[in-house]
Amino acid sequence: MADEKTVLIGRCGPTVLLPKQGGQVVPLRQKAPLRVDVAGGGPVGLAFACTLKSLLGDQVALRVFDRRWKRAGNRVTWRGAADGNNRREQVVTLQSNVWAALPAEVRQRLFVPGRFSEMWPLGPDSPESKGRPRNIKIRWIEDALLDMAQDVHGIELVPAAYTAPARWDGLHVLAIADGAKSATRDALSSHFGTPSRELFSVDGSPLDERVLGIRVTAKVPDEHTVPLTVAQNRFLFNSLGGGFINMRLTAEEASEIVALGENGPVSCIGKFGCTMRPSGTRFVCDRHRAVFKPSVDKLSYLWPRILDGLRFFGVGAADVVGINSFTLGMQQMSKFTAQLAPSTFGFLLGDAANSLHFWPGRGLNTGLKSALSLAVNLQKRWRGSAFRAADFAAHEGVMQQLQYREKSRAWTTMLMPDSEGVPRGIEDRIRTGLDGPFDRAALVTTLFQRVLEIKKRLGDRMGSLATDEWYYGRVNAMDTRTLKVMVESGAWITREIGGEEVVVPAAEPAAVREPVRRGLSLVS
Repeated sequence: MADEKTVLIGRCGPTVLLPKQGGQVVPLRQKAPLRVDVAGGGPVGLAFACTLKSLLGDQVALRVFDRRWKRAGNRVTWRGAADGNNRREQVVTLQSNVWAALPAEVRQRLFVPGRFSEMWPLGPDSPESKGRPRNIKIRWIEDALLDMAQDVHGIELVPAAYTAPARWDGLHVLAIADGAKSATRDALSSHFGTPSRELFSVDGSPLDERVLGIRVTAKVPDEHTVPLTVAQNRFLFNSLGGGFINMRLTAEEASEIVALGENGPVSCIGKFGCTMRPSGTRFVCDRHRAVFKPSVDKLSYLWPRILDGLRFFGVGAADVVGINSFTLGMQQMSKFTAQLAPSTFGFLLGDAANSLHFWPGRGLNTGLKSALSLAVNLQKRWRGSAFRAADFAAHEGVMQQLQYREKSRAWTTMLMPDSEGVPRGIEDRIRTGLDGPFDRAALVTTLFQRVLEIKKRLGDRMGSLATDEWYYGRVNAMDTRTLKVMVESGAWITREIGGEEVVVPAAEPAAVREPVRRGLSLVS
């Protein structure tokens, strides 16, 4: 304790200045930093780490782990295809309630001119006061934030998978953000419970969808394709001067997704998520040198339907730069926060917490909301001593809200109920569309009028759109069966899945309050 001759001035810190004559210098005890490990260095893990460092500065010591990284000299970089890692090339849409809540320095790193676009309209999660949603590539987010973690914040980056220690001594927080198939979450299932698929099942079987991702370069302005995407549920195009046209498939169509090697089928695109790239008139896997069967099979039912989807968005086969496939489904988590040890808490973030069906996509928005919620919660609650379970009640509440809001939205989109509320999923709608009879003139009229209605509805919420004649040309270019599939698939059910969104607090550095020093003299 300082005696009566000691004057402590300045903000709370490690040093005492200006003792009175005859007094003594008494160093104030420095608060130990908050120690945080992050399992997973994808967009959510890195965004959480950079946000928390922006908020707490030297008050937090962070380590981020990811097996997809490698050391290159004195830096950590992403492994590439030559290292067995296929980088994600998808374009994602960040709602303005999300991107505007990130710390200013994170926004400055991400939203560099030429690295994002504003394609989608204003809406409940992108109010006019904050701006329109922004399209951005996942790969750019990963690259920009990995550089920021090293160059700006000096965060310790570990190019290895996270392994839970035998003892949690000294660790306050474990943020688990290593994806939908999180190995860290599974290793700690005794704390978090086991994810359940029961709630997202039909007739006792979990409902999954197989999707084809067709990466293309675009020739038309990104915004022009929005009414075409919203008018049907077979194809979704999210672009940033190019992007992915995602195509929902029936089980029969999915059975055609086969890679052929010299000696027959190869476990490739259907199992390892490989990308098939153009090689002449064929599409070939870089890794296995296997050929995408539909691209060479003259009897393929799927390939002409793929080409029709490209044509719908003004894209040709020569504009395709890659094809991959993935399966979508959902599971329910019982909780997102767990006490791992007396002084250590674990948190599920991103896809490890809420893996979502993407139609329409909300996965990264939900992931970043979870990261922002936890970062702000830690900023408010860290006082240099052990946390209590009650400190995270508000954050756990946000996570449960996100799970309910986003998964109920996604589940409704998967079930696609008809006007009577009876589920009529995409497979049923596609099969109905592929069966006759076909009245081409009526189908063209129906789909074109649907596109025009959507264009009119969106007109004051986004930038300029194409002419009616351009949209008619896109619709009329379709094969008759494709037209019927699009009509049967229906427009996006925006009313049913719309409404209030879960809003998380913005990540803003706490204002430093200057102490009041009444009657304090600097002259002894």
